[in-house]
Amino acid sequence: MKKLLCIALTVCLLATCACLTLVACSQDRMKQAIKYGDNYTIVASYDDEAHVLSATQTVTLTNRSENSFPAVKFHIYANQYREDATNGVVPNMYVQRAYPNGLSYGDITFDSVKVDGSAVAYTIEGTDMDILSVPLAAELFPNQKVTIEMTYQVTLANICHRLGYTDNAVNLGNFYPVLCHVDNGSYSTTPYYNVGDPFVSDVANYNVSLTVPDSYLVASTGNIVEVSSLNGCSVYKYTANAVRDFAFVLSQNFKKLTSTVGNTQVNYYYIADADAEASLATAVGMLNYLNKNVGIYPYEQYSVVETDFCYGGMEYPCMSMVTSGSTSYQEAIAHETAHQWFYGLVGNNQITNAWMDEGLSEFVTYLYMDSTGATSLSRSMLGCYQTYTSYVDVLSNYYSDVDRSMRAVNEYKNDSEYVIFTYVKGALLFNSVYEAMGSTRFWKALANYYDEGLFTVAEPSLMTGCFANAGGKEIEAIFTNFIEGKEIIGKLTD
Repeated sequence: MKKLLCIALTVCLLATCACLTLVACSQDRMKQAIKYGDNYTIVASYDDEAHVLSATQTVTLTNRSENSFPAVKFHIYANQYREDATNGVVPNMYVQRAYPNGLSYGDITFDSVKVDGSAVAYTIEGTDMDILSVPLAAELFPNQKVTIEMTYQVTLANICHRLGYTDNAVNLGNFYPVLCHVDNGSYSTTPYYNVGDPFVSDVANYNVSLTVPDSYLVASTGNIVEVSSLNGCSVYKYTANAVRDFAFVLSQNFKKLTSTVGNTQVNYYYIADADAEASLATAVGMLNYLNKNVGIYPYEQYSVVETDFCYGGMEYPCMSMVTSGSTSYQEAIAHETAHQWFYGLVGNNQITNAWMDEGLSEFVTYLYMDSTGATSLSRSMLGCYQTYTSYVDVLSNYYSDVDRSMRAVNEYKNDSEYVIFTYVKGALLFNSVYEAMGSTRFWKALANYYDEGLFTVAEPSLMTGCFANAGGKEIEAIFTNFIEGKEIIGKLTD
């Protein structure tokens, strides 16, 4: 008995040491990400009568590439909501759902842009007027810094989308000019595609202030530093370090539930969810599940927010939107919470390789649902198999050569095809890897991917390498065959 007790205590001690080591490693990586991240300061106020957000923004950035730049480029996603936008902000099949009160438009306009304190003649560029180009007095060489200040107004459309207002809430996602990701030594100025999540962004540090009428409760990325009152308004001040972007949701109808997972406060802001306690429990459960199996969530707060949104949900750092009136709150919450790790902590190019975060988050959601007894993994994967094969069969009736590859979001014919190949086939890909490797090696590979990709924009080679290292070279072939459309999926049964 004494021997068994000693063994048990030793195992316990080793597990505790391992856990503490992982936490310390994560904290060290976060300190490094904060040190090398660019810095945003945003002071904003929202006029709920005009539906206009006014802001002053300062960005101090360092050229981390090996090239020099004569100008700095920002995505201005808010301009995609313009009436004359070439590419509508939602696919045609979602227009009625996105605009329940009829078509509505918004944009972003600039009062001034300064570089190191001097006004400059900025230009609005891009295929759809969605890039802000800020010229520099002298080229920005590697490791040099520059500070850019801008004042602007964002006019919101009446739309159930990432950025817009509805009868129930105000969604402020992707509202501010964000630095274009530097890829292979040049700025990536890809347009705002209305299929998928057309974003690639690096982690940065944020200090943000938002002034809203007192009647609003605010959910956001980051930690609340202070809330004060000013002339019938509330002023919320936040900090958020090493995050990929920053978003708010405001509502006069929010109710709030709170729990804790480790060092993270978990909030659920809801409007009409009839089982809010269960929804909060799902967020808590998924955070615990991924803390245990992948890596410790390093942020101090995470909020799930029920809001009006035309899709099932949308992930932001430290915050997830889920669609009000959903028939599957808990599955949506689990999926968006998985994105906190896969997109938020370990980034990827969501345009060219959406399967890396969407397919993985979907499969991890199925694993979690299986672990809770909600839905067996076999039943979930049978549903994916039937959906995917039926879709391919239908396409085969119309096209002699069906492209089954997993490709960039703008290369799909429509949103339905994107969903089938990114979420459904993506889940089937990771299920095939899971079956080939087994649970222990699968989670080991995923933990290694988290550790190596933390706070970076990971390439597919990093993911496939982590899985191949844990499961053998044949695992790499599974990824290749699925991505290239050469996969062979055995018939699945429940």
